Amino acid sequence: MSTITKLLSDRKKLKSLASISIYVALMVIAAVVFSKYIDRESLQALVQNSGGLGIVVYFLIEVVYVTLTPLFNTAILIASGYIFGGHVGFAINFFATTLGLFLIVFLVKRYGRPLLQRVISENFYDRFDQLTQKIGPITLLVVYVLPLTPDDELTYIVAAGPIGFKRFILPIFLGTLAKSAYSYIGDMGTRGIVIATYARLILLVVGLIAVGLQERFLLKKRTG
Repeated sequence: MSTITKLLSDRKKLKSLASISIYVALMVIAAVVFSKYIDRESLQALVQNSGGLGIVVYFLIEVVYVTLTPLFNTAILIASGYIFGGHVGFAINFFATTLGLFLIVFLVKRYGRPLLQRVISENFYDRFDQLTQKIGPITLLVVYVLPLTPDDELTYIVAAGPIGFKRFILPIFLGTLAKSAYSYIGDMGTRGIVIATYARLILLVVGLIAVGLQERFLLKKRTG
């Protein structure tokens, strides 16, 4: 009986490893394709050739870009401003990036965490959970708001931990507002950098207060 149980367990582990490997392979393929074929000029041409659906096409590309290629999405955030203007680009960035980040959280929570639990030892996963809890929503917010940080990558890691979905909402919304301001760089150049910088500073302060209050409230709720 124990042999059968072990075989079934090993089979589940292999399936889990295969699923994770396929997803990672998709990320690599997406990164290669986007880095090779998606640039400011090609995106602009694609939007123009798509007519009235151009903005929808761009939005969908950006969602996939954020979800599957977290290392390279700054360029597409800037390109939106170059193609659509600062304000429209900002809106596209906000909704596409927000959707992309929530997709990451959903996919990892729904599929990634259970798969990892089958592959990784229980002891290691317990330590991983403790680490991700220490990172928490406040750290996520700071990483989202500050430039040149591994924000989307950290989302994958933290989402694999025990932090509930609702605690991601404020950091994602506020952090995405800051990231979306990259559109003004594409639209205005140097002046856009100033706007984006101010946006990040303001949202960092507002976000720290808002997320801090959220975490304090949740802590009181858990302990009280």
